[in-house]
Amino acid sequence: MSGVEISKKDAHYAEAKRVTQVGTAGDTLLTFGKLIIGYWTGSAALIAEGFHSGADLLFDLVVLVGMKIARKKPDEDHPYGHGKYEGLISLLLAAILLMVAVGVVVDAVQRMKTGDLQAPGQMAFWAALISIVTKEALFHYTVRVGRKLKSNIIMANAWHHRADSISSLAALLGIGGALMGYPVLDPIAAIAVAFFVSKVGFEIGRDAIKELTDASDAVDEEIQLRIKELIHEIPEVLSAHFVTPRQLGPDIIVDVHVEVPLSLSVSEGHQVAELVRRNLLQHVDAITEVVVHVDTEDDMEQSVLIHAGRKKLKSWVRKLLLPEQGVVELVHLQPHYSREGIHLDLVFAVDNARNWQEIQAEMERICQQLLESEHNIAEVRSSVAMAEKHRPGLHVRVAGHRQEAKKSLEHTPTPAHGTELLGHVA
Repeated sequence: MSGVEISKKDAHYAEAKRVTQVGTAGDTLLTFGKLIIGYWTGSAALIAEGFHSGADLLFDLVVLVGMKIARKKPDEDHPYGHGKYEGLISLLLAAILLMVAVGVVVDAVQRMKTGDLQAPGQMAFWAALISIVTKEALFHYTVRVGRKLKSNIIMANAWHHRADSISSLAALLGIGGALMGYPVLDPIAAIAVAFFVSKVGFEIGRDAIKELTDASDAVDEEIQLRIKELIHEIPEVLSAHFVTPRQLGPDIIVDVHVEVPLSLSVSEGHQVAELVRRNLLQHVDAITEVVVHVDTEDDMEQSVLIHAGRKKLKSWVRKLLLPEQGVVELVHLQPHYSREGIHLDLVFAVDNARNWQEIQAEMERICQQLLESEHNIAEVRSSVAMAEKHRPGLHVRVAGHRQEAKKSLEHTPTPAHGTELLGHVA
């Protein structure tokens, strides 16, 4: 192709189109061949088979149109693409199969009632035999491609070839029985074939409905297991829930909620989501889009509580500050949210003229008041910075001390030497 590398999706479409075109050529020859020979030999069974092959030809054309529509790129009206059109086409094809089955039964019963059971010429027998061989070859070729591409519409077409093959077998038996003096075998065999055709039509229709209604079992079970394995390969993912792959024709779209540690920042959570997305897109060819929702808890079991935002929290903390006591400013506030409440990481600027005991007592007071407030604060972790008042504004440096407090009101100072933070407090 002039050295141009085509995508795997384009290659799959080309293969699906090729197998359908081969089937279309075969059905065209069989349709006209059966109708001409059936009229020539006076075989009602072969004429009916000709119309059946004509239905197959229509089936092939509908498949080609359906695949072309399903392959169209996403647009403003169809942001997830046009894959569901393939499910609609499969449903239409299932309906055609069911109507063919009903037609075969009606024709067979009518022939038995009227007694119109004439022995045809021998050429009809050989035409039916050629039809069986041709249709079986088309079935095996098409079903192999359908399984490889995991395409419901190609599989539907394959089973239509098989239905026509068995229908031709019924015609063969009927023609053979008529030639041997038992013409009643023709309609009886046709009714048996109709049952098989209707069963295949029902199964294809059922799978199409599953796809159109986003049923989880529309996606192959092996692919579902692989998706979960790939999600859990990301180290920061603690667990995954609401993993919902959806089949859209040949494509799969995945929605997933991943649980990550509470302390991760927004950018870290976004990074985890992107890693999950890329991992799935790179390792499962059928997946075309992944939507990842990042949680710190399983939000499917219980609704998420809405807590105060950063602006309100800063206001609440600053109202507790008494600069004359040594804690002069709130330098940094980082909230983390859980069902237990709000977990706060705080950095305070303190007056370096004060001794550590006074500063520690003041921080304990602030932490305790936050925990005892009505703001649903479950935990407070605070770091100490030193304020250098002789410079314009307020420049701070982390002094290497850390204060932690939880709802139990246990306050444990934890040294954190070796960490420096230079900042400016407006």
